[in-house]
Amino acid sequence: MARKSLFKKKLGFVSKTIFLCNIVAVFFLLLSYAASFINPKTAWFLPFFGLGYLPILIVNIGFVLYWLLRRPAYALFTLIPVLLGWNLLTQHIGFRSKIKDVSKNEQTIRVMSFNAHLFNEVNEMPSTTIRDEVVTLIKNTNPDVLCIQEFFTKIKGTKQMSDRILAESGLQDYFFEPATKSEHEGYGQVIFSKYPIIHSGTITKNEYGINRITFADIVKNQDTIRVYNVHLRSFGLQTEDKEFIQNPSNTSSEDHATTRVGRKLKYAFERRGQQAEALRDHIVTTHYPIIIMGDFNDTPMSYSVNLIGKGMKNTFQEKGQGWGVTHYEMLPIFQIDYIFCSPQFQVEHYRIIKQELSDHYPLFADIRL
Repeated sequence: MARKSLFKKKLGFVSKTIFLCNIVAVFFLLLSYAASFINPKTAWFLPFFGLGYLPILIVNIGFVLYWLLRRPAYALFTLIPVLLGWNLLTQHIGFRSKIKDVSKNEQTIRVMSFNAHLFNEVNEMPSTTIRDEVVTLIKNTNPDVLCIQEFFTKIKGTKQMSDRILAESGLQDYFFEPATKSEHEGYGQVIFSKYPIIHSGTITKNEYGINRITFADIVKNQDTIRVYNVHLRSFGLQTEDKEFIQNPSNTSSEDHATTRVGRKLKYAFERRGQQAEALRDHIVTTHYPIIIMGDFNDTPMSYSVNLIGKGMKNTFQEKGQGWGVTHYEMLPIFQIDYIFCSPQFQVEHYRIIKQELSDHYPLFADIRL
């Protein structure tokens, strides 16, 4: 009887208003969950709720705490939906205890992904130091397989990066797919490997411009492993767009800026969904163990990330610690870089390297077949 009275007891005006706001917050939370499995072309508005998952979640947790203090039984209304999204929450936050020793094991494969941002070439910054630091990082991390997005190299001279990385890192082979190239330079994606590359190719190409998906089949001992280097469609935000997102009140024409940014986000959500579907179609025809890594340009709540990761192990979810931020420019709260692998791999370690060499943090994982 006591429990029933908790729900039957009438709410006051303030509590009723708060409860109505609570209902809206839970509804928004459920919409953010739906963004992870519904194609953006089917419901274009859902990805925006997925993008806002973290603040929506925080608001809902606030309601849980409020009701625990005022009417504990009402907290269940929000707590249950929050717990239903536990699997999605653990893609954002790693609850594993931090392991200090990540020394490399001979039995594992260390895979590393990094969006190099052209080694800051586009920003007209002194790139020599950046290049030196990146090479040093690669040497110190000692990956067996390295995927770089937004890789820039000259054909000759001090900015010739592909040969330099091979010479200084212990990596033996590579596949470079330039999105743009001339007789002097090239820009695109590259897969480096300590093991022989016996086959390679590109899945999505010209229709997505610089954003594409490449793959390489490597042979370690008697095992052939397929590695995908992923760089999904970016939002394509310009400086004025980023300034508006960070400080919307400083924009003279907010309505126009909102429409412009919203249109770019919607377009990118749909294009990433198409790229993810193309990759998924390619994956189902592959008979080798698979490693997928790169810059997905999307959060763990997105359709594209969850479609690509379907049936795979998320190395961050398996061994990550803390808040999984991989992109620190503009709004440093998002994880958009990932490493997935086939279920037959055992994930030993995962690490986001908090070294600011581009607008993305490098990341690596140790996996065992």
